[in-house]
Amino acid sequence: MSESPAQHPVRTWLWQHAFLLIVIALSFLAALPQLTSHSVILGVDGLFHFNRFYDVVMQLKQLNFHYFVAPYEYQGMGRMVNAIYGPFAAGFNGVLLLLAGNYVKYQVLSRVVLSAVAAECMYVALRRCRVTNLTAQAIAILYPFTYQIIMWNIRQSFMSWGAALMPLGVIVGVRMIENREHPVNVWQLAIVMALLTQTHLISAAQIALMLLVYAIVALFRLPNRRDFLLKIGQAILLYLVLCANVIAGMVEVFMGNRILGVGQVKDPGRKAFNVLVLHRSRYLILVVLVASVIILLIGWRKLSFSTKVTASLGAGFYVISSVLLPWNAIFHLLPAISFIQFPSRFMAVGTVLLLVADGQLLSTTILGRGWNGLLRLGIAGLGVLLIAVNGYSTLRHTQQLFAVPRAIYPARTYSAKKLENLRTAFNSPNLAKPLTLATKSTPDYLPLQPNYKPTDNVFAAYEELDRVLYQRTGPRLHQTIGRHATTLRWTGTKKQSLTLPVAMYRNTQATLNGHAFQYRNNPKQTLRLATVQSRGGQNTFAFHYQPRLLSRGLLWVAAFGWLGALVWWWRSRG
Repeated sequence: MSESPAQHPVRTWLWQHAFLLIVIALSFLAALPQLTSHSVILGVDGLFHFNRFYDVVMQLKQLNFHYFVAPYEYQGMGRMVNAIYGPFAAGFNGVLLLLAGNYVKYQVLSRVVLSAVAAECMYVALRRCRVTNLTAQAIAILYPFTYQIIMWNIRQSFMSWGAALMPLGVIVGVRMIENREHPVNVWQLAIVMALLTQTHLISAAQIALMLLVYAIVALFRLPNRRDFLLKIGQAILLYLVLCANVIAGMVEVFMGNRILGVGQVKDPGRKAFNVLVLHRSRYLILVVLVASVIILLIGWRKLSFSTKVTASLGAGFYVISSVLLPWNAIFHLLPAISFIQFPSRFMAVGTVLLLVADGQLLSTTILGRGWNGLLRLGIAGLGVLLIAVNGYSTLRHTQQLFAVPRAIYPARTYSAKKLENLRTAFNSPNLAKPLTLATKSTPDYLPLQPNYKPTDNVFAAYEELDRVLYQRTGPRLHQTIGRHATTLRWTGTKKQSLTLPVAMYRNTQATLNGHAFQYRNNPKQTLRLATVQSRGGQNTFAFHYQPRLLSRGLLWVAAFGWLGALVWWWRSRG
């Protein structure tokens, strides 16, 4: 007598996760135009992230590991980015790039992996929210092809990686209002928030805002509020332990340095969701939104309290992301929130919440079999539409290489021959070459001169970095990246002042021709770059970064914290 799927754990798992094979196949199918054309798609943040991942690849290849300063990215100028910008996700993508071997294959591989992660996280969230297996699989197949996920393929928006993990946050929120006896699992809450922080800080901030609303609602319903708040406090402390490495990065970057933050948006109101101004694949947002609202309105009166809260929160995040709020005035009054950059980012959380609420409704008998069958058919049709648009978008962008004009900056005109050389370079195993042929001087997190004013030309730093890195004149620099220091050598024809492509953070230590180099502020510069007095003949400039003892200790705290998290996960499996 043969075993039933329920009696065989492997068959049960395969049955429950058949959707992953479908997602992988569809993601690969949508990426076929890129593979056949051997063309990379460069979005607005493409070169910035490629530099980050290239550094991880080289550290792994050379076994030359540095946490705080990236010795290989942006031609080895000693920047700090990965230490505070999604360190886990940067390392993971670096491994994918190493496995792929070139940027075209990497984009296809990362697209498939991201889709699988997004689908799995959505499926787990739906099942934990008591959505039936078939409905959960259908929505999980649909989710990787929604706008916030596919923007990684077209624009290299790193928020797509955060959006892939967002459904895990909904598990925590729904538990707060449904599980009256144990509304908070300390390890679960801390790990979910830590994973988001280690991936994309803005995504973590949005989920924190969502959980705050869930917690406020729970406070009015729980009999033991003191225990609830105590466990949240414990989860926050554990979260800080798990994110100690990110805290260490922030200590090194922001303490003692004046840092250029992420690019400022002059008119944030134009970056808000506007139902009347949709372009390219963004109209799919409207399709998902309208479909979700219709499904929920049909059965609203009979929905459970939990589903109503989740649906209301989803609609609320769409409102927050929209032009209904005076975003220009909000950014002016609260400049601290300018790191959000684009209010439309709040749609990511809204989409996740609405899809979960839809799944909860379709898993009940509230609507009757007829409506449920019709709506499931509608979800399948929506999925086909999303996948088709995704494939068409890939085909269109592979034909033009640069997905948007701002993929490179300052703007340059590439001849047909140079464009073809660029395509070839991105398709070659030489990962360094295309990063010098296609350039975008992104100065995020570089140290600024003390005389810099926020009202100064916002593009001055971009242009200065471009001149020093890519358009520099003067003697040719020869770079050697060692285990303990990076060394620049050049032959000077005369005594002169030179600006080197080296970021001078407070704890960057350097020597010039064997003598300790003392940095002096240069009021003519925007960025705090090394300006040296070159002599005639041979010159040597060596630099390395010396982190604080506190920061190094915090790295060990994070390591032991994640070891404890692995132990908890292993035990919780039983």
